[in-house]
Amino acid sequence: MSFKNIILNQFGLVLIILLVLTPPVFAQEEGTAAPTGGRDAVWRIGFWEVLQQTFSDDDSHPFYQMTGTDRFRGGKGFFGPTFVDPGHSGLLPNVYYKNEDGHAGQDGTFTKLFSNIPLLNGLPTFSLEYIQPTDYVVGIGLSFAYTNIWLDDLQVRAATTGADPDYATPLLRMASHFYMFSASIHPFGVPKTDDLDIFIGFGLSRVESTLKSGIRKNLAIREYAATTQTQLSSSVGTLPFRRMGIASGGDSFGFMLEFLFPGNSEIIDNPFAASTIIDSTIYDSTYNDRGDALPSKVGMPGGITRVSWTYSF
Repeated sequence: MSFKNIILNQFGLVLIILLVLTPPVFAQEEGTAAPTGGRDAVWRIGFWEVLQQTFSDDDSHPFYQMTGTDRFRGGKGFFGPTFVDPGHSGLLPNVYYKNEDGHAGQDGTFTKLFSNIPLLNGLPTFSLEYIQPTDYVVGIGLSFAYTNIWLDDLQVRAATTGADPDYATPLLRMASHFYMFSASIHPFGVPKTDDLDIFIGFGLSRVESTLKSGIRKNLAIREYAATTQTQLSSSVGTLPFRRMGIASGGDSFGFMLEFLFPGNSEIIDNPFAASTIIDSTIYDSTYNDRGDALPSKVGMPGGITRVSWTYSF
C-alpha cells in the first residue's frame, strides 16, 4: 500500500470516529446543552519527559542504513531527558548539542522559528491534549506534541568486546525534531480525578532532521583521509505513527507513559548516498560492510517511549 493511501485511510478513519462519537452541534433552545454523560472536557499538559528510542530490528538503525557499517547494526537509539538534563549544559540538551555541533544553519522551518525563543534557543519538549466526552462511554482526544532526539555515532555503536578507535566508523551526528499531531480514543471516557486513563490513537509527525556526516582521520587510508572531513545536510519528512499509553487523570499533577510506533517511511536523506566524501571504492572497502548500494533515503522504524509529568485541568 502506498504512503498516500495509508494517509488517506488513516484520516478517513479519524473523520469517521469524530463524526460518530462527537455530540452533534446544532442550534438549540437557549440554556439547553447537549448531554455529555456528566463528564466535562479535560486539558492535559505533559512536560519534563524522559525518552527512549528503539528500533524494529538490527538492520533498522538509521546509521546502519546510511553507512552499511556493521558497528551500527543493532546500535542504540536515544535515551535520556530532553529538558533540563542534570550534569549537561543548557536547559534543552539536544538543542544544545545540535547548536554546538554547528547544525543551526541547516534547521528546518519550525526549528529555525523556535530557535528565536530568548534564553532557550529552542522549544521545550511538551504535549498538549484536549479530551472531549461523547454521548457514548468513550472519550476522544486531539493532541499536539513536540520532542527531539540526538544521535552521535560514538554513543550509538552496537556493543562489542574491547574498544574501537574513533575512526572505525564514519562520523555521523543527527538531531531530529518531531512535531506531532494525533487523534486518540479513550475507551473509559474522559478521566476524572485519580482515574487511570488508557488511550490508543494515531497521527502524523513532521520530522525536521539535521546531520553532520564525514570521514575521520584514518591512518589506514591516509592517502584519502589524512584529516577529518565533514559535511552538513538536512531533511524534512512526514511520518505516520500509532500511539498508545496510560496516564493519571483529573485536576492534578500526574504522569503519562506513552508508546509511539513510527511507520516505515523513509524520511531522512542519506548524505553518504550523495557523497561518500572519499573515493566511493575506498569507502565501500573500508566502511560499507553490507556491500549493497547505499540508499538515498532512510527511516527510523521502531518505537519511542515517553515518560512525562502531566497537569490536567
